[in-house]
Amino acid sequence: MGTALTIVALLIGLAALVYAWLVRQDLDKATRRLDRYNRALYDAGDQIRRLQESQAATVAELRAEIAHSSGQASFRPAMSVRESYALHPQAQEILAAYHLGGCNSCAVEMDDTIAQVCVNAGLDVGQVIGDLNLLLAGQTVNGHANGVQRVKLPNLSLEL
Repeated sequence: MGTALTIVALLIGLAALVYAWLVRQDLDKATRRLDRYNRALYDAGDQIRRLQESQAATVAELRAEIAHSSGQASFRPAMSVRESYALHPQAQEILAAYHLGGCNSCAVEMDDTIAQVCVNAGLDVGQVIGDLNLLLAGQTVNGHANGVQRVKLPNLSLEL
C-alpha cells in the first residue's frame, strides 16, 4: 500500500509540475504581449507629443502671420514664448539677452507666456516687452543697430 501511495504522490507531483510549467508558458506569452502593447502605447504617446508640438508651432506661426498681415503685430505679455519667436526672428536673441532661454541654465517653456517667464526670472515685464516691440519698429535695442548685440557666439570656428 505504501508503494501505491508513493506512486500516486509522484503522479500528483508530476501533474503539478506540468501544470506549473504550462502556467509559466502562459505567463511568458502574456508578458511578451504586454511588452508589445506597452511599446505600441509608448510609440503612440511619443507620436502624439510630436504632433502636439508641431500643432503648437503651426498655430504660433499662423498667429504671427495674421498679426503681420493685419498690421497689428506687437509683442504682448500674454503672448507665448513660441509665438514671440514666430513673430520676429530676433525675439529669441532679445529674450536670451535677459537670460530667458538660450542656454540650459536659463531654459524656458515654449508655451509659457512672456509675462510668466519674466515674473519667474524676476524681470520687469514692461521693459522686456518694450525691447521686443522695438524690433518690430525697426529701432535699435540697447544701442545696437538692427536689434540686439548677438548673444550667442559660436563655440568653435572652422578655418580652411
